[in-house]
Amino acid sequence: MAKKRDRRKKAKEAKAAAKTAPDSIADKGKSAFVRKDYDTALKLFTQALEEDKKNERLYANRAATNIELSNFDEALEDAETCIKLKPEWHKGYYRKGVALEKLLRYQEARAALKEGEKKAPEDAATKRALESIESLLNELAISLEQTSADNPDNDRFTKMVQWMKDGGCKFPKLYLKYYSEDYRGVHTLCKIPPNDCVLYVPLKYLMTNEVAMESEIGQAIQKSGYDMRSEHSWLAVYLIQEKHNKEKSFWKPYIDILPDKYGNMPMLFGDIYKKFLSGSYALTMAANRMDSLRAEYDGICRSCKAFRKYMFLEFVWGRLAVITRIFGLNIHGKKTSALVPYADMLNHITDKQTDWQYDDKRKGYTMITNRGVARGEQIFDSYGRKCNGRYFVNYGFTIDENFIDNDAVFRVTLPRGDPHFNMKLKYLHNNPTREFQVPPTYSEDVSVLSENMKPRNMFSFFRFLHARDKELMLTSSQDGYQIKDIAPISVRNEISVLKHIQEVAKETLSQFPDPLTVDHKLLKVNKFMDMNHRNCVMMRCGEKETLHWYINLADKAIPLLKMKWKDLKRVAAKCHQQPSRFNYYVTEVVVPLVKNNK
Repeated sequence: MAKKRDRRKKAKEAKAAAKTAPDSIADKGKSAFVRKDYDTALKLFTQALEEDKKNERLYANRAATNIELSNFDEALEDAETCIKLKPEWHKGYYRKGVALEKLLRYQEARAALKEGEKKAPEDAATKRALESIESLLNELAISLEQTSADNPDNDRFTKMVQWMKDGGCKFPKLYLKYYSEDYRGVHTLCKIPPNDCVLYVPLKYLMTNEVAMESEIGQAIQKSGYDMRSEHSWLAVYLIQEKHNKEKSFWKPYIDILPDKYGNMPMLFGDIYKKFLSGSYALTMAANRMDSLRAEYDGICRSCKAFRKYMFLEFVWGRLAVITRIFGLNIHGKKTSALVPYADMLNHITDKQTDWQYDDKRKGYTMITNRGVARGEQIFDSYGRKCNGRYFVNYGFTIDENFIDNDAVFRVTLPRGDPHFNMKLKYLHNNPTREFQVPPTYSEDVSVLSENMKPRNMFSFFRFLHARDKELMLTSSQDGYQIKDIAPISVRNEISVLKHIQEVAKETLSQFPDPLTVDHKLLKVNKFMDMNHRNCVMMRCGEKETLHWYINLADKAIPLLKMKWKDLKRVAAKCHQQPSRFNYYVTEVVVPLVKNNK
């Protein structure tokens, strides 16, 4: 017995010495934590625990470090180990409560903090944390009671929420608000601070391309040898299959809250709305999209017998559900597309309050606030900078104040009377016509994807069309004549370019039944049949404004191009000092041309 007492005494003395040694690994870990070098602190606390695995303080310190590093599951594990080693110490319960709160498990967090308060009633940190979580839970309970009656689809939505919660999804501070049949939004139940996780969806609840391709219909299509035109089609066909599976489908609660129809999408518009879009490229864009879906559907049906039982309109429904809700994720280093329940109900705004990603550590999708959000405020996501044409045709909405990203179509053909017609036609591969869809700017800072959507490429093509004699040498290279990236050639050439662009813009404007002033008046009065009607007016208004910008560009820039350099200097100085889209064109194009034309 005496020997055992001696061993215990020595062990206690060694433990005390380790805690008080000035240069101990634990002390170094604490110093790293204080200076916010959390990665180093984590390594040092882990190293210290390898030497002393029964030290509850080290587990508490590592839990705190893991919380700072957003390793909340690891922090919870350390806190629970701390409690096992010393059940009467309040710090383990405090760390557990904080970790559980970060994991959005608020009820469990309150229970842990209550236990911690029992152990140390005077501890200020535990007291504050408990008061905060109780205040939050009370606020959430009141808010839920106030909002539960607002949603006509409450039954379907409640089932989806319960399905998600049963699977470990977390979103206790959010609720769905109903505006109309085609419009819902996600709102906050309480005030939310910056850098707060408001949504967690585990991997099992992410409908990814891989899940779709591994499904019964996905396997059948792959075995048929059909090559999908769009990756979105994998998720579309899987949605259709699961919708038909009804109660047998794991995804039924999610599929039940998806729209039954997409009456806000231009590709499904009837004659009334099409009339409002007369003259707009949105009609052509929507028709092309429908033709593309038909080609995909027919291709799958030809190759895969198992898919023939599904109707074309079902496929359209599936593709629209996907394109209006899809997220691009990087899961364990692999890029994929996914449908994310609840997250896909957020509406668009450019200045969003959240950032999202797949978190490899937490094995799920997380949405984090990037700034504070008020109670009752709508939570938004951003679909990225786009023209209203893409917002409208792809997602079924338009946005106001989108002038810089809106665009218009310019269709231009090499004139038959061009003295170099045959030579130019050769370098155009016998295709004398080009179509450009460009925003109102000459700058390269544009939200476009393809080459025909870049304003400078349109200007390059016009410069090629109007190049004469020796000017053609400036557009040549070893491979022949360049059709894009052509810098301004001469004053004469640029004036011809601006006049031609103006002519095309006026011709395009003439295809609209109403002038821009009518659209501006309608939007100001803001009395429409419905949102579809308003979106149609907003869509065509953006196109007309873009066309007018190019008309005005020619009217204002041509007189400047005709000026002498000594007279242009003062104008050029003002343009340089006062940034604008027009002044950028003057600085980049007009000034060099006139200066070199002395």
